[in-house]
Amino acid sequence: MAPPKFRVAICGGGIGGLTLAATLGRYGNTPVDIYESATEIGTIGAGISVWRRTWEVMQRLGLQEEMDKRNIPIPREGKSRACTHIYKHIIDVISSFAVPILLCRRADNPVEGKDLFQLIAPYAAIPLHRMHLIDLLKSVLPENCTIHTSKRLTSYTHAGDNTTVLHFDDGSTATTNVLVGADGIRSVVRMQLGAEVLESGRLPKELQSPTVLQQAIEPKWTGTIVYRSLIKPDKVRADHPLWKSTGFCYSGKMKHIIVYPISNGAFINFLAFYTVPDGEGTPYEGKWMRDAPKEEVLDAFQGWEPDVQELLEALDPVVSHWALHAMGSVPFAGEGRVAILGDSMHAMTTHLGAGAGQAMEDSYLLGRLLSHSSTTLNNVPAVMRIYENLRLVPANKTVAISRELGLMYELNGPEYNGEEPVGDDVLQRWREAIYKRWEAYWQGHPEDDWKIAEDKLQQVTEKK
Repeated sequence: MAPPKFRVAICGGGIGGLTLAATLGRYGNTPVDIYESATEIGTIGAGISVWRRTWEVMQRLGLQEEMDKRNIPIPREGKSRACTHIYKHIIDVISSFAVPILLCRRADNPVEGKDLFQLIAPYAAIPLHRMHLIDLLKSVLPENCTIHTSKRLTSYTHAGDNTTVLHFDDGSTATTNVLVGADGIRSVVRMQLGAEVLESGRLPKELQSPTVLQQAIEPKWTGTIVYRSLIKPDKVRADHPLWKSTGFCYSGKMKHIIVYPISNGAFINFLAFYTVPDGEGTPYEGKWMRDAPKEEVLDAFQGWEPDVQELLEALDPVVSHWALHAMGSVPFAGEGRVAILGDSMHAMTTHLGAGAGQAMEDSYLLGRLLSHSSTTLNNVPAVMRIYENLRLVPANKTVAISRELGLMYELNGPEYNGEEPVGDDVLQRWREAIYKRWEAYWQGHPEDDWKIAEDKLQQVTEKK
């Protein structure tokens, strides 16, 4: 193997950062340093759903073998029906369960709710605990990857010898050739990179103001609060409706609850959302994340049907309270020898279950580009532009789709606003709108994106 051409620093040891390091090791021998602000590599949140596109990335990185070793279920070839009540076609698919991925039910009635629709995907998702995915990724990190903990980036400066100096809050520094910010929704790298992109003059006219750009790339409160917790299955009766589906959505006006099993059935992931009217985009006063007593959730969903009350009673005494923040349409993903990925670029709401998957797709594509034999330190800026051109639009589209789904789940969209009585024609339009948004996320393959990227990289090489 050829000697390393440059060194890569990744700020952030979450799913995106680890995926990038694993990709760089899988397809090259680039030395990597991961700088993590916490005292150890870990994660916040609990369950995630791994859809087909994400699964294909995991396979490319050798995670299927690691999952087999740990007896974690993986998708198998099979058939499943893709439909709501509207779509009725059979597709050959990758599927582990021929069951709905989401049963949606109106539940804000103290006596009994009513079923609204079933969302059945062309294939099932893998429900994983986030920490299990972190452990899987750590198991495939290359030997030339070094993890540095308790290193919170405060800024970076470019030196004249193709190096970048990283400055940390403990007063220490480090150097690298390429910097990637995987440092989350409050990304230091994103904010500084914005100034560099502004200086390049390539932004649209309406963003060519430091104040306007800063506002555009700062996270904003979605107006939604989410309570997160894990429920032990033995606390929920065996014939509870949630066991009928891979996932369950209890809907009400301006509120909804999502529940689904994770970790091979060891836990039930619980997320309860409520939205403050006209809260979106307003400043949120207080901590974004804090512990909350179970009673807060009980109060928020008082008067919902008995099946919901059973789940609420099964919660632990203390749950996690999140003020859900997200990005808008960030207008850049890289400049020079610096890039951002994952939540640093496109932090989104949880309604599509796509945040981790999008981060892994960012990392896979960027890792393949940086580790390619045609990539040199001199053409890294062109490589970053290829990455931006291929990942920015689909990632921002996913942010928008996830937001729209949240509105629909809470009966707060143009198709159905929750008013009763409601006609079948209205419900059909609502179901179809939800399905089409999910369908957009299911399409395509990451390897197709890589082939396009490789062709563009070849064009860059031929120009020299």
